[in-house]
Amino acid sequence: MDRQEVCFLILLDLSSAFDTIDHKTIIDVLEYQFGVTDRALEWIKSYLLNRKQRVDLDNNFSEDCDVKYGVPQGSCLGPILFLLYVSQLYDIIDRHLPSSHGYADDTQLYVSFRPDCEDNSESTLAILEDCISDVRTWLLSHKLMFKDSKTEFLVI
Repeated sequence: MDRQEVCFLILLDLSSAFDTIDHKTIIDVLEYQFGVTDRALEWIKSYLLNRKQRVDLDNNFSEDCDVKYGVPQGSCLGPILFLLYVSQLYDIIDRHLPSSHGYADDTQLYVSFRPDCEDNSESTLAILEDCISDVRTWLLSHKLMFKDSKTEFLVI
């Protein structure tokens, strides 16, 4: 604030992020983007693929259902796999903005500018809009989306 700047901050929250990760896509990302192969890739495949789940309601169990999406939550590997899955998202953000932070499924986009003239705020908003548009396109192509009720825009 000493520099008399205004900061636009957008807090993005992804909807059911850990539950919607496509298994084939994460395996492809690990293999082709990060070079995971052989035993390590087979180990991760065994961790993700052929999982089943069922519902227990007062000791009445449903039939088993195949789990085709998501990474197990509560594990050490789940958040790491998620971050690798969304790593390209931060490449997209970096093309537009100088500053962003991510933690699990929460992402913060921010940019500061001097409000001396109206063009600064308008051009900064245009940059943010372009960034969010590209982020939304990437999310949809990877079966993810914003949780609108938890996504915020702040002017600081």
